[in-house]
Amino acid sequence: MSLSVEEINKALPLSNTLPGEAVPYYMASGEGIRYEVNGQLVTVIARAADTGGIFSAAYISGGMGAESAFVTHAIEHKTLYVFDGILHVWLPGESRILTPGDSVVIPPGTPHAYRMASHYTRFLNWMTPGGAEAYYERVGAPVNSHVPPAHAGHKLTIQEQEEVGAEFGLTFPDLERVQPGFQQNAGLPASLSPYFLSAGEGERLVSYQTMFSYLSRPQNTGDTYFAVHTKGAKSPYIPLHFHSEHTENFLCTEGRMWLYANGREMLLTKGDFVHAPAGTIHSFAFDAHNTQMVGFLTPSVFNGFFEYFNKPTEDYIYTEGGEPYMDVEGFGRAQAEMDLTVVGPPPQRRVALDI
Repeated sequence: MSLSVEEINKALPLSNTLPGEAVPYYMASGEGIRYEVNGQLVTVIARAADTGGIFSAAYISGGMGAESAFVTHAIEHKTLYVFDGILHVWLPGESRILTPGDSVVIPPGTPHAYRMASHYTRFLNWMTPGGAEAYYERVGAPVNSHVPPAHAGHKLTIQEQEEVGAEFGLTFPDLERVQPGFQQNAGLPASLSPYFLSAGEGERLVSYQTMFSYLSRPQNTGDTYFAVHTKGAKSPYIPLHFHSEHTENFLCTEGRMWLYANGREMLLTKGDFVHAPAGTIHSFAFDAHNTQMVGFLTPSVFNGFFEYFNKPTEDYIYTEGGEPYMDVEGFGRAQAEMDLTVVGPPPQRRVALDI
């Protein structure tokens, strides 16, 4: 039975363990349930059991030449976001060379494949709804290592992948891999279709020393989630608040940030993850110059929030310095009209004050 919003308000976040229920938790980069699959390390950081069934997520890492067959998910909508290295990704009839900060959005029914093209590549595999992450448990070999294997162990045949994949709505079509290439991809499509998005692109908004970039909107994901990249200067905590109808998920991609959740302060650096289900009283602060994070918000009821107090921009970086400002009237309207309950002023830093 899932916890109520009021119960989640009081749940102290767990650390480096998957909880088995939809409660707040923190996962340091490299932690999670780990499997070797076809010479790659799959690190599961969220399962359906941990998120109320609404999503799952895993980091996939490997060395030069590690790859997947073409696969099609009948159910899950996916986003692949590159953290390290070089990743070649194929869709039917097209391919791209992706580097850190690049992403690809893949609706259900879309065949896709990848190949790693550097000695260490890592990307996030986000899937909505959750459930297909159990495929890794079925086909992978459990490992204690936090890095990919130096030499591949058991490699699955297509027949083995097809037999297990059928239980999860996965099929493995035999498609041509066209020559991958670099290309700047800037826009979000107006409907549900696969697309590549280059680092720094997306629908951008700016406010004081901060920039928000939509990597996906509800129309791109079948109204299941949307993703926002945030970058900014050092900043204090924002007002304490919670959401009643959606889950917020934080992934630090650069720099360092503090995240306060239900009374606990957590330091996030690159690759760290926090799951904040509906009801989690939270705030965050950037603690390094040009800190960056990606947020996945699901379901997509919070889409449009950032427009209340930020301005559209064609720039690719925020301006540092100047007089602090905030659209207080816009933020007030957001409180009245969006899934947002402010419960107090910004919290005060209490730990590691000397760093």
